[in-house]
Amino acid sequence: MSKKVHVRIQAGALCGAMEEISEQTVEIGENLTYENLLDILGINDGTVIVLNEGNAVPLDGIISSDKLTVMRVVSGG
Repeated sequence: MSKKVHVRIQAGALCGAMEEISEQTVEIGENLTYENLLDILGINDGTVIVLNEGNAVPLDGIISSDKLTVMRVVSGG
């Protein structure tokens, strides 16, 4: 059985506002991890954090929501 997950991909903070890069709906199998989802999306898991209702989730956790945000990590020095 599969389910659909709506994924919003965001990056960087410009004056405190997040920039939305893309938004898509992905059909996934059951018991998929957040790391599996990033693989499907072609996103390097070392460059993002995944948020479920605004809270960071462990990449090895099973996807439990139908709406997620993938936030690209931006750092500088």
